[in-house]
Amino acid sequence: MVPQPISVNQQEIHINGSAYTLCVAYQNQPQLREQLNAMTRTFWGFDFENYYQSGYWDNSCQLYSLFKDDKIVAHTTVSLFTSSWGKTPKTLLQIGTVMTDEAWRNRGLSRFLMEHILKIYSGKTDGILLFANETVYDFYPKFGLVPVQEYQAVIQAVPQKEHEKNLVRPLNFLVSEDLRLFEQAVQTAVPNSVFPLQSQALPFFYCVANPEFGFSNAVYYVETLQCVVVMQEEEGILYIHELFAPQEIELHQLITALTGEKKQEIRLGFTPLNGTVEYQPYEEDDLRLFVSENLHAFFENQPLMVPVLSHT
Repeated sequence: MVPQPISVNQQEIHINGSAYTLCVAYQNQPQLREQLNAMTRTFWGFDFENYYQSGYWDNSCQLYSLFKDDKIVAHTTVSLFTSSWGKTPKTLLQIGTVMTDEAWRNRGLSRFLMEHILKIYSGKTDGILLFANETVYDFYPKFGLVPVQEYQAVIQAVPQKEHEKNLVRPLNFLVSEDLRLFEQAVQTAVPNSVFPLQSQALPFFYCVANPEFGFSNAVYYVETLQCVVVMQEEEGILYIHELFAPQEIELHQLITALTGEKKQEIRLGFTPLNGTVEYQPYEEDDLRLFVSENLHAFFENQPLMVPVLSHT
């Protein structure tokens, strides 16, 4: 079960002799939220406002920010996921949108937030992960996080001359029936990945609240399989980022439904539970996946990938 968030609070703390205000779970406070939005736009080119206004933001997304004289100077987001492997329910924590104002760097602010979060969740999760760029590769091992290699599942689909015709249609979120269909698919989805990171909110962050990410027009319903697929085609390659279904989907049936008589390379944004696939090392720009020690062996012993739509 995902831990409940700590209550909204503000408290004065001291770091290296300077006073700051630590604000937690403050998304319902407009002035503080706008500070976060402005900082996120500067660092990452998006903000949280549409997500907040959409109503999909839930307790799985938690804010930890440091303010100095009413100005946000450092931030870290905690995202909580339900997961399972070996049929045992797990709770995983992902750290994301780590930011420090340029004028306030090298003062131990990010270190404080990391240490504070790790203390809050000590013994309450089954693993921690995050993605880091090359500028901070040396920072996260100080907290017991180690880098691991991800592997992407690749399939060479061959034409199927005899196959059941499948109705595959795009979902239009301006149509209420389609939006409800997507909501139900997310709410009732069972794991279709070896390493699932399930969230009732993050799919809406990517696919509904932020069209600029490019996923809102990439959501399809496969009627015969009763599943929703998030997929995009680029330069002849079909990228299946995620699927939501109330039952385990046979991968070959899904591939046939999507490609039919077409020969095509397919790359999955998750590690499938079944099917014949080839695994290739996966790199995303200069990002590297870091995990806690209790997840290290799990990644070292098999090819795995953090689901694309579970990145924070």
